[in-house]
Amino acid sequence: MARFYRIAKRPLTFSVVALLLACCCGPAHAQVAVAEPNTAIETPPPVSPTAVTPKKEENSDPIEFARVSKEGERPLALQTAVATYAKPGDTDGVTVTLIGAVHIADPEYYQKLNQLFSTFDALLYEMVSDPDAGVPLPEERGASPVSTIQVGMKDALDMTFQLDEVDYQAKNFVHADMSPKEFFDSMNSRKEGVLKMLLRSMGASIAMQSSGKSNDMELLAAMVSGDTLRARRAFAEQMEQMDWQMAALSGEDGKSTLITERNAKAFQILDREIKAGKKKIGIFYGAGHLKDMDQRLREDYRMKRTETTWLDAWKLN
Repeated sequence: MARFYRIAKRPLTFSVVALLLACCCGPAHAQVAVAEPNTAIETPPPVSPTAVTPKKEENSDPIEFARVSKEGERPLALQTAVATYAKPGDTDGVTVTLIGAVHIADPEYYQKLNQLFSTFDALLYEMVSDPDAGVPLPEERGASPVSTIQVGMKDALDMTFQLDEVDYQAKNFVHADMSPKEFFDSMNSRKEGVLKMLLRSMGASIAMQSSGKSNDMELLAAMVSGDTLRARRAFAEQMEQMDWQMAALSGEDGKSTLITERNAKAFQILDREIKAGKKKIGIFYGAGHLKDMDQRLREDYRMKRTETTWLDAWKLN
């Protein structure tokens, strides 16, 4: 707990931490430490998050991919969605399943994911790394500030780390993300930088505070108190507000390297796997990526969501 508190001791940093838990996986992210002096905090206008109840029947409405399940007002679990898509009437065709992830969670969550992954012809996964590099060793992860925060969160919240729990050596696993060079080149071409993105995310946090939607002070109090369950609940509420951070990261064209450009690369791999004859395909990405992927499947692939189920990632009671 003390280690993480040194990393994120200011309230405004918590929205950034929540973002890293929902969007970033891989050793390359933190190596993009680009100095950008005199960058002003950009505060987006307040946006009211909309709670959407997922439906089992076929539909084309967007959903949230991370939610806090509750019994009355009592939080039970932070959950991520498993949503399956198909073309209407195409009973023997391709199905694509979006599998939301948070990068630290209870071990039972990853056990269920590993079982689910084995059912796909191809399981596309995120990791900004060279396709043949494999998963970084534990001693290599501490060199990355992103990994330092994620590992610090794992310890602070008494959870396990995705890279330690998921079987990335499974035969059906397919790397579906940018290489470090592609990532850096995209950021440079879009005139993006890590500092600018973090400042934008902090700006979103300011907007959330001014609108009364932020629980940053509760998060800070929970982390200082050392109450793991209280901290889990506070961070879970922050994770439900991901749309604020997603909007803050986007440029004027509504795109960003971190989300939309990496998603575009994942869908290039999806097209390749479909052409190779794969029928049942899973895409395992951070939950923060999946609203954009949902839109691509519905609008570009003319698919509809046929089923949505939920997995408990963090126990909150």
